[in-house]
Amino acid sequence: MGIDVVLLGYGAIGQAVHRMLAPHAQVVRVLGVLDRAALEGRTAAARVAGPDGHLVPVLDLETATERADVIVECASPAAVRTYGPGIVGAGTDLLVASLGALVDDRLRATLLEEGPGRCHLSTGAIGGLDLLRASAGTIERIALGTRKPPTALLHPGLTDELRESIAAAGTAGVPRHVFGGSVADAVRLFPSNINVAAALGLAAGDMGLVRVDIVADPGATLTSHVIEMRGRGGNYRFAIENFPDPANPATSVLTARSMVSGLLRLGGRGPHFI
Repeated sequence: MGIDVVLLGYGAIGQAVHRMLAPHAQVVRVLGVLDRAALEGRTAAARVAGPDGHLVPVLDLETATERADVIVECASPAAVRTYGPGIVGAGTDLLVASLGALVDDRLRATLLEEGPGRCHLSTGAIGGLDLLRASAGTIERIALGTRKPPTALLHPGLTDELRESIAAAGTAGVPRHVFGGSVADAVRLFPSNINVAAALGLAAGDMGLVRVDIVADPGATLTSHVIEMRGRGGNYRFAIENFPDPANPATSVLTARSMVSGLLRLGGRGPHFI
């Protein structure tokens, strides 16, 4: 039993995943990491420092797909778009954390349907996805309300208008509604912040069912997600408050924990809820 994995991306999330997997080396073995230099064919370091002080090999993509059972994406939607099809096309499984990439219909079909490798979706920073999946086909609408500190919403790709709106919340010291719209628009404008919206659409089987609202709240110390679903099978409400990752406030501590939990299940560690 057990699986061999390679980490695609070794920033805050990748290092957290590696650190949390260390006590479970008999179930999930980390063979190495894929970094940008190696993926782009540039000269890369032979090894990087791991969480326990030991050096971790840096692998090229061909070696990684040959040796790994699962490549674990800890990078970005762009990395999923660029490398995901090649990974599953080589017959290697892929665990995706940046679910926002899958708002693209063609990419979603390639990763989830074409194979021969399987694409696994991380539950990320929220729960209740099992209930939404079981309700698929009966759901009428889903509302996601996300509230984060302004600093957690700021990123280099923001439009000037959004940047000013978020900054205004911090300056005024009062919450400010900075986005309302579809999953696709939310992911386009906040690619590193709102993977939870894509997760809801994927579980429901229809991105169009999900309405996303984002509030920049300078008084928030936690990241909150309120999910409300209405459908013919019932009405449900989930309220989730996560501590932000100290190394990357744009994401939650639960994100890496969810990935580790999924990898342990793939490695045979139960219990298994289906």
